Amino acid sequence: MGILDFNSADPIVNRADAIIDDESADEISFWPDQVSDAELHNRRAAEARMMTLFGSRPVVDPIKHFESERALAPLKPVTPRPFQLVPSQFMAKARRNRPREALATASGFAAWIYSLYGSAYGDADDRERGKEVEQEVLERRRRAASCNDSSFLRAMQLNWRLVHNGIQPQPEGSAPYFEIEHLRVNGVPLRVSPDLVYHNVELSKVVIVEIKNSRMIVPSNLWPNVWAQLWCYSQIDIALNANTVSVVGEVWGDRWSRSYGTRRRRVAGQRIISLRASVQRDPRAASYDQFFRQLFAVYSNT
Repeated sequence: MGILDFNSADPIVNRADAIIDDESADEISFWPDQVSDAELHNRRAAEARMMTLFGSRPVVDPIKHFESERALAPLKPVTPRPFQLVPSQFMAKARRNRPREALATASGFAAWIYSLYGSAYGDADDRERGKEVEQEVLERRRRAASCNDSSFLRAMQLNWRLVHNGIQPQPEGSAPYFEIEHLRVNGVPLRVSPDLVYHNVELSKVVIVEIKNSRMIVPSNLWPNVWAQLWCYSQIDIALNANTVSVVGEVWGDRWSRSYGTRRRRVAGQRIISLRASVQRDPRAASYDQFFRQLFAVYSNT
């Protein structure tokens, strides 16, 4: 096998049933409630985000990175490149680095995948793993990522329903995760809790979303650990029973707006929550499914 770049290796999901958005792509950002016209702005952002999930709207990353080709040269914006790996080499490294104590969770599998390449692509802290974030910011992130809930979709007169939300705290008594009987680690069924699962009964279609927060340069096809986690999610019953399944990797990030004015009339900058990237794939595509199925066999020692 040659280089696997997670873009050309498998087809993008067929979008024949997609919502088409003819507007040019603007950034999708959510402002704090105290900002003037925040409700209207955030409503429009929610509609635009909906177009990325169920339509064809591209995402514009508002967080820019710059680099220079040589010392004292002008800075130029970095163009995101795809994450590339050679499957045979990656698989060989996986076999040499089997986990000592594999966890029966999708996040455990994804963390192991990350460990196979992470040191070469930034520290885990860059993705805010284990980083303390203010509770207010966490809640705003949850609200932004969960903006397309079932009530919103009903108001938009769409047949999509949010059937699982792993971002918000679960109601008492409800199961916080799914168990996948045919994926086992040390005899224990794999436990998974996707961030978001949408279902369209009329189309017999499921969309599963995994959300990451990062200020790193985002590869145009995201990172392997994202697709590993989404591969696990695509094995839940509601996805297996659907005619069509789409998995979506989203990357969100925080940034500050510019302050303006002087002295008493100075208006402070605001923390903005922005969708930086959204990439969809078909988890049933042979190259995708076989690659992560083989890696899971190594992980689970089966």
